[in-house]
Amino acid sequence: MRRRKPTTTVQVNFRLDEQLVRQLEAAAKERRVTFSEECRTRLSKTDPSLADFRADWVRRVRDTLEHGVDKKDIEKAWRCVRDLETESARFYAAAEELLTSYVSDPRIRELLRGAPTLPNETTSKHKPSQQERGKGGKS
Repeated sequence: MRRRKPTTTVQVNFRLDEQLVRQLEAAAKERRVTFSEECRTRLSKTDPSLADFRADWVRRVRDTLEHGVDKKDIEKAWRCVRDLETESARFYAAAEELLTSYVSDPRIRELLRGAPTLPNETTSKHKPSQQERGKGGKS
């Protein structure tokens, strides 16, 4: 077997069930990424973030309802999904708010948002006043 650099991108061919391919395609479309990127993300990630889990769960519920209910009840099912999305968004927003002071920790950020901390997000946005900088105050 030929050796490659660790950073080399390699094309891999394998077979998947049609249902799994449809799920991956739907997830990629929902996240607005390519099919390949969706597969790479799922293969390289050990635990989903809260945001990914929430989106995936709501999508799976929606897909199951759309394929399992009678056509005459589809409007009711869509209202149910809409309400689920609203409630899960509230839960996610509450988690974001509760963890605001801890989100600078890359592990917390990844659990919550699934993304590494960006350099400009860990620095304080507070600009010190002249007194705080030690200029022009009473000594």
